[in-house]
Amino acid sequence: MSNQEGINRGKEFENVIRKGFEDLPDTTVERLPDPTMGYLGVRNKCDFLIYHFPFQYYIECKSVKDHRLPMANVTFNQRTGMLEASEKDGVIAGIICWFIHEDRTIFIPIQTFEKYRKAGERSINLRNPWDDTFIEITGKKKRVFFEYDLAEFVNTCCKRKLAERRSKIGRKRKN
Repeated sequence: MSNQEGINRGKEFENVIRKGFEDLPDTTVERLPDPTMGYLGVRNKCDFLIYHFPFQYYIECKSVKDHRLPMANVTFNQRTGMLEASEKDGVIAGIICWFIHEDRTIFIPIQTFEKYRKAGERSINLRNPWDDTFIEITGKKKRVFFEYDLAEFVNTCCKRKLAERRSKIGRKRKN
């Protein structure tokens, strides 16, 4: 796969993810401008801002050829911007990564990505033990791309976020 083909495949993957979210009822999807190399000083924290009641999602899409997502593939601005956003109640932020040759698509919460980075990891490796914070995004494989039903993904995110919120409330009451 040539570099240009990889870039085109990555852009098409973004379109597939966008369509998956747009197919959800009562969902808004905003694609943030993606200037190459920070053209004119614009550096976005993610590819998409998505609202699906009751949460706001900050989603960065990545596609990699093998079983590793290098830490270097996520810019400082993306990492810090999504981390800051994820501190707000009602926000879910992370990376949806398509591991092309593994035929797997995984959501990696930005907090998990940061935990691995701070531990000195150079990549998120699918061949390492599974991290329980990851969410596998399933879909129907077409010729090259998948057709994703993102309802299961947002439902899983919602359940996890609400459980996290209940846990925080329980800890506050004990103190």
